[in-house]
Amino acid sequence: MAETEDRILDAALKVFASEGYAGATTRKIAQEANVSEMTLFRKFQSKENLLKEVLQKNTETFFKPDSFFPLDKDSDLDTSLRSLGHNIAKAMRDKIGDNKQRMFSLMLLEEGRRRPEVAEVLSSLGQMFLARLSEYFEIQIKNGKMRNINPQTAALTFISYFGYTSLLREIAGDSVSGNSEEEIENFIDIFTKNP
Repeated sequence: MAETEDRILDAALKVFASEGYAGATTRKIAQEANVSEMTLFRKFQSKENLLKEVLQKNTETFFKPDSFFPLDKDSDLDTSLRSLGHNIAKAMRDKIGDNKQRMFSLMLLEEGRRRPEVAEVLSSLGQMFLARLSEYFEIQIKNGKMRNINPQTAALTFISYFGYTSLLREIAGDSVSGNSEEEIENFIDIFTKNP
């Protein structure tokens, strides 16, 4: 029973990510899940309910703060920031194929403009990440390991850099700079090196 529901949710995520909510039909989702449309409706009653379940399942799975932002206040700042930057870049760079995290991220970004319930999830995730990284930066500033800059602004800048360059690479291809080792090093220096 749960296996069928998981297959349907995985299929829905894939179809929502590639077709958008409006373009995703229950027929396409059922075909992708290798179930009948009747089974889909029996389990979820509507496409709207299916979207809500996809949001809930994938938010809980992929965006736990401790797994995505594993920041230890006692670890080396340079190492932690490099690791975090690479995690963000990797999550955005991995090919869509069966990468559910990337599919979910793309679905949030695309559908967040159209659907209030998706925008709410996107906003709450963004606020959670910003709060966690701001708190981490504040501790590092107090400990003298980081430049004395506004921690909220630093967090927003950090997340924006990796998210933007990754999205730009998605649109323009690998010729876009922003995530090479040297560029990441130089970017992280902004936070850790005093002028």
